[in-house]
Amino acid sequence: MAADMDCRLEVDNVLSFADDLMGVLRCSDDADANAQVTAAARLLRTACRSESDHLELQLKDYQQKLCSCKEKTDKANAETIAADELSVLQNRIEENLQEEKQLREELR
Repeated sequence: MAADMDCRLEVDNVLSFADDLMGVLRCSDDADANAQVTAAARLLRTACRSESDHLELQLKDYQQKLCSCKEKTDKANAETIAADELSVLQNRIEENLQEEKQLREELR
């Protein structure tokens, strides 16, 4: 008999839940609210997609600008002489000038 009571309570709970659910679904105010929430969610999703597309375009633009700057930097670095190399070249020029000066003096 206790098992019958437990089963009866569960059935009553399920029936009560079903009645409550039917009442919520039949209520026109809730349907209107659900429609409003759905419309707002669609607008939000559309706005998010639009913003995402815009940000993606900006990101691609910045990536292109970064690549361009990197290429310019690499080109400038390739065209520039390192300080050590410049120092060595200046020393060679000075040595050559000294040798040239000595040769001119010997020729006089």
